[in-house]
Amino acid sequence: MNSCISGKAGECALQCTLGPALADDSVLSETVAAGATACRINLSHCRADDLAGAFGRIRAAAARCAKKFTIGADLRGRKLRIGPLPDGAVELIENDQFRLVPVAVDAEQLGSAQSASVNCPVLGTTVRAGDAIVLDDGMLRLRVEAASADEVRCRVERGGRLPERSGLAIPGRAIELPALTVKDLVDLDALSLLRPDFVYLSFCETAADVQLLRAELARRGLSIPIVAKIERAVAVDHIVDIVQTADAICVARGDLGVEVPLFELPAAQRRVMSAARAAAKPALVAGEVLYSMVSSRSRPTRAEVTDVMVALEQGAAGFVLSDETAVGRWPVATVRWLREFIDSARVGSS
Repeated sequence: MNSCISGKAGECALQCTLGPALADDSVLSETVAAGATACRINLSHCRADDLAGAFGRIRAAAARCAKKFTIGADLRGRKLRIGPLPDGAVELIENDQFRLVPVAVDAEQLGSAQSASVNCPVLGTTVRAGDAIVLDDGMLRLRVEAASADEVRCRVERGGRLPERSGLAIPGRAIELPALTVKDLVDLDALSLLRPDFVYLSFCETAADVQLLRAELARRGLSIPIVAKIERAVAVDHIVDIVQTADAICVARGDLGVEVPLFELPAAQRRVMSAARAAAKPALVAGEVLYSMVSSRSRPTRAEVTDVMVALEQGAAGFVLSDETAVGRWPVATVRWLREFIDSARVGSS
């Protein structure tokens, strides 16, 4: 296993994600001490100007714990997101109309109670009337009624609270966007000075995407592992080539579970894990690993424990906690529980 990704040779990776829940330095240090091996910085929610401070806090926490600890920078990639919204969120009411306004990939436009911008200039010319659009990891669903270059008029099929900068997916539609955006290139410039230990390529679709990122890293004097995040259905179709080109794989089930029918997600995970094993490349599992601990429970569910154990049996080299440590109520306890599961599984298999 790549030690930059796992933490040290032979150790199962347990990566936390930096966010408001880890804003207190003491909590961040406790999370490191509880068994995390690396910290993921989600660049979708971080500006290049803020990276130096984030890296400094993480490295200081690791030093306080006298522990080898690595940092992974997660590039935004071709992720579709809605833009800023009044007061940070709006409520979508079932059967109401809601408009999506296409803007440039790296642009933002303040939305309203009836509309939101989307960082996809070709959105209106890609979707068709009748298409489903899912938001916020599938929690909300729109149905396209009419589309033009300037706007996409939709009807709300499944309503609820829509936070700003939520993810957006269009199952069954291929969207032609570059693997690396202008923001990604700016972030890579900043990362070249901060020297992360590895980098995630979000929404990787083909081996060519990995090769593009490797070339951009080399151009900036960075020779670090690339973790290809598998969160598009097309990536699963190209998984053999991707695992040969990337240094590691991450099954990112949040977005992948929106891209493929939910009942097909377990098979997709097995397929990706199998390809990684065959290529002797580490595979991480991310997406709702211990999601009940974000807000509702101080201990994981039995189903979550089973899910973790199944992933380990499939050959998972580690796990990536996202909302659980970024915004969750119990980030330290979440890491402690997951480390206990991982260690107990290793003892049981020895």
